[in-house]
Amino acid sequence: MEVLLQVLIGGILLGGLYALVAFGLSLIYGVVRILNFAHGTLLAVSGVLASLAYSGWQMHPVLIVALLAPLLFVCAYGYYHVLLRPLARRSHFEATVGTVLVTVGTLMILSDLTAVAAGATQRNIPLRLEALEFGDIVVSTTQLLILLGIAVLTVVMHLILKRTWFGRAVRAVTQDPVGAQICGVQSTRMKALTFAFGSATVAIAAVLYVLSFPVDPYMGFGLTVKAFTIIVVGGVGNLPGALLAGIFLGVAEGLTGLYWKPEWAPALSVILMLLMLVAYPKGVGAKT
Repeated sequence: MEVLLQVLIGGILLGGLYALVAFGLSLIYGVVRILNFAHGTLLAVSGVLASLAYSGWQMHPVLIVALLAPLLFVCAYGYYHVLLRPLARRSHFEATVGTVLVTVGTLMILSDLTAVAAGATQRNIPLRLEALEFGDIVVSTTQLLILLGIAVLTVVMHLILKRTWFGRAVRAVTQDPVGAQICGVQSTRMKALTFAFGSATVAIAAVLYVLSFPVDPYMGFGLTVKAFTIIVVGGVGNLPGALLAGIFLGVAEGLTGLYWKPEWAPALSVILMLLMLVAYPKGVGAKT
């Protein structure tokens, strides 16, 4: 029983991190309508950079987030205007194929450059904090801090989307781009800001991820696939639904590794997600 509880705690933690990755990707797809296959690679690269900053300059993880998030925001804003925005003038088919090629190419370039510059070995941030014991169950303080960070970021993003002008504009463009533009929302600028904001959230997810799990430059595509699966099941733009879907995915992977074989965890979790899609084709959190 103790082992099962430990696996469940680890699964919830991992699933929450998956959900954080999916949050930004969900915003990007909901507003910009772009399948950003490089999204997970941003987490992998950011995680490597965070590990290097911690080991090389002993930077505090909070300071690393404060530096990485604005950096990713600025880079993503420029990336959208230079490489993705011109594709909007093409036909729908050409634009879709073009965005896939551009983002997949970015995925490969970022992974290779990071591997050449920092090596392809796995890295993490080994914080040495005391563990808490609850009977036979041991929970590290790092895990509790990560869970707290996931909860805080989820609430903050929810409040941003519900209470701020930016959030209202995002929801307006998602629901009716033409109507939003008539009401004064600059669609192109809003898409660029959303792409940048969604990419910047990866910096926070990356630092939280690398505190508990190792990262390497080539793990990004798998994270992107998981994020897409979470979005489909939880519903586009639905943060609570994405969080539940992410936790389900993380727990499913943990239980598969415990009762079967760890290498089957990714495949079985996707199969379970597909079965849920049959039962909830509009997403678990979708309104009927």
